[in-house]
Amino acid sequence: MTGLLDAWLDLDRTSAPLFGEVRSRAAGVARAADAARVGGLATQVVSHADAGATAAERELAGLAGVFAAETRSLVELLTGAPCVVTPSMLGSGPAALVAGFAGGPGHDYVADLVADAAVDERQPSEVAERAPVVNTIPLSVAAGLRAEFGDEVGDELLAMVCHARGHAVQLHGPDVPDEALMARVSWKKDPMGRTDAKNSWRRDPDGTVTTKHGIGHIAGKFTTVEAMIKPLKALLAHTGGTLDGLHDYLTDQADAGRVRIFVPADVAGLEPGDATGFRGSGTGTTLTARHWRSARGDAMQTGGGPMPIVRTDQIAEGEDPGAAMIFRRTDLGTWALVTCYPTEVADEKFIRLRSTTS
Repeated sequence: MTGLLDAWLDLDRTSAPLFGEVRSRAAGVARAADAARVGGLATQVVSHADAGATAAERELAGLAGVFAAETRSLVELLTGAPCVVTPSMLGSGPAALVAGFAGGPGHDYVADLVADAAVDERQPSEVAERAPVVNTIPLSVAAGLRAEFGDEVGDELLAMVCHARGHAVQLHGPDVPDEALMARVSWKKDPMGRTDAKNSWRRDPDGTVTTKHGIGHIAGKFTTVEAMIKPLKALLAHTGGTLDGLHDYLTDQADAGRVRIFVPADVAGLEPGDATGFRGSGTGTTLTARHWRSARGDAMQTGGGPMPIVRTDQIAEGEDPGAAMIFRRTDLGTWALVTCYPTEVADEKFIRLRSTTS
């Protein structure tokens, strides 16, 4: 679907300027011929050029009709709903292309895909292979975390965040480079470079990619240490501001030694700019996101080209944004923060933290 729309949009974008250039150059030749007083040549140049451009426009309009018909058939297959499309005049732009689809699931599906097409990026698998992997917590980040927590609870909370069983900082901390996030969402490459059976990653010479690393259609991070620590600070405040209160709360909420908590952006104090990352292009609905993930899987299995992705800010763009946290009880009976990441919408399996003032 992506390749089909790419071709159609490229045809729409380039054809009108091309024919305009043909006619403009013909007019220039005609002026030169007229100045040289070559009888009748000026008129012939313009006439022939216009006739040729008109014929080519007609042929390419037919090609646009083919793209429209193929897109309609594929959209009907993907959405399971009938779809009617009227091709727009070449050069009308993406909005007109989308408007050619009658309202309904098909229109919404195409609109979602086209909306991101102008700004999408693509990372080939060979570039992803070279993306940096880091399995350590930078000292600057650790120091920033310690300073944010303060003297009273700083050491204990730092140990909770940086526990060996956790990966919040390594996967979602401010130092994770863009290339690693792009490789994660595009090719499911673990930014930590872990080599266990669950996370190992391999690209073969034929371009196929093999991994069991788990990732949906979004890979994100917090942009600063301050932003990353906001959800945990909100949880600490919710539990009385003490470590004992936090531990008691986690123990009460635990299910098989695990606690999953969602902290809404307004409760955590998260704002646009506190998060960034990349998501699959045209994944604004559950259906398009599922199809994007399926196409990514096909590309990995067959050595295909990269899926389109776009930069995102989960807090700014999310329907119900916030941060998701997962805690696990350690063998010593303490608690470790396994992960903490920005998210566009709450997962119903997570406990929703309520504001202490509401």
